[in-house]
Amino acid sequence: MSSSSSFPPSFLLEHKKDTMIPRFPRFSFKVLLVLFFALSLFILFYSVVRDASPEVEHRLFERCDYLLITAQSNMLDNMEKLEIEAEGVLVEVPIKKPVINAPKPVVFCVSPQFAAEQWQTFLVQLHVSKKFVLLVLFFEFSCFVRYGAHLHLYIVSMVESYFNLIREYQKMGLVSIEPWLTIKFPITDGPYLEPNRNVELRNQAAAHTDCLLMYKEAASFVGILDMDDILIPTNANSYYEEFEREYSGDWLISALHYDKYDYKTIKVGDLGSQSLSAIVKNAERLPTKDTGKSFLRPERFNSTWSHWSRAAEKMPIYFDENGERLKEPVFRKLKTISNNGMFHLKNMYLKSLDELKGGEIPLNPTGQLAKMISDNHLNEIDEDMKKMLSLPRIAQLADTLPQEEFYMPIIFNCYNQSFYHLRDTNQMRPNILCVNAYSCDLPQREDMPCVHSDATYHSGPSMWPITYHFATNAFFSRDIGCYQ
Repeated sequence: MSSSSSFPPSFLLEHKKDTMIPRFPRFSFKVLLVLFFALSLFILFYSVVRDASPEVEHRLFERCDYLLITAQSNMLDNMEKLEIEAEGVLVEVPIKKPVINAPKPVVFCVSPQFAAEQWQTFLVQLHVSKKFVLLVLFFEFSCFVRYGAHLHLYIVSMVESYFNLIREYQKMGLVSIEPWLTIKFPITDGPYLEPNRNVELRNQAAAHTDCLLMYKEAASFVGILDMDDILIPTNANSYYEEFEREYSGDWLISALHYDKYDYKTIKVGDLGSQSLSAIVKNAERLPTKDTGKSFLRPERFNSTWSHWSRAAEKMPIYFDENGERLKEPVFRKLKTISNNGMFHLKNMYLKSLDELKGGEIPLNPTGQLAKMISDNHLNEIDEDMKKMLSLPRIAQLADTLPQEEFYMPIIFNCYNQSFYHLRDTNQMRPNILCVNAYSCDLPQREDMPCVHSDATYHSGPSMWPITYHFATNAFFSRDIGCYQ
């Protein structure tokens, strides 16, 4: 893709109810598009008019009625206007610029947050992923990034004081935040299913694809993960070093897949007392594992699901890495990492400082004899966190941050009733259940104000088989509340 590439902002797509996805025609789009059933449409880049071929990330038998679809074609360099056409009907699409220079060579795309209040998890994720040491070379200071990932965070709703904490880190260039919009159809030409209730998990796959395409030309590696998924490199000083080692120049690896190992640990309510050492040394491994997450070379992907890309592994490769045509097409495969895994902060229990106990650093969860993290790295992260939290503009937020749990237990219980218990008892049937907890009842508190994503919503003309609903001027509102 070229540095002059453009893409449209978030989009909503209304699928005509009687249309079956396998019968999609070849639309005459004038661009290379990524269409998200319900929330995002992005353009990948270049330039002649041609038909666009759609493909899906979700399996066609799954129960959710709104799915992630990608349609790929070409477009013009330095494009000033974009229209989508189907059967003679046109709709103009606004465009914007992707990221050209990533803050770091590795970017972590964090799943959309809603009714978020557990700010301690953010601090762990941020300070582990950004970890650095300062070296003195010939009397000049140079910053050497150790783990070195930039966080790109999507927010649906969040407790305002927690949001203010993240904004301080954003001002320092350590995290990017973006509104993730609730799906709305301002105008329709008939009845339709409520999209937020009939899309998988707040349309996570669209958010992750949005982020992938945002950094596709700028980052060397992109990670797809949740806020509580902590990855610590093993036998490497940085994510970049570990990912390069695991890919080892193999052009047929689609992505690196890390299993998620569940842990329970502690958290404290005082901002100035945050300590990664306390969290790690009080962690206990649970007998369960969760579905893992993937870290990938973005040039090999045009879309992704929340755990890996199904579409990427279905895409035939006709030429080898040297450009020579193969006798038969081959397919890229996911590589599961056997010597490292994710430190999943599944349960964090609020404790007072005098309840904390000392302990040892747990071993690598994959059964390796090495520690999960070295003593030196742990101490460096703690020191960095202490310095950051003592900055006046951050320290002044201490009394405003939630000191107790309110939304976390409500959401956990709702998710457990909705689908976790079905998954854990092997009763999950994707052709019967759409994994979604939009019906969770989230009570509001006057003493706990929240910010919520919002935008100006638009509906395009009625088109077949998809009508395009899109949003512009996204922003964070303080007038909606802590909802999904």
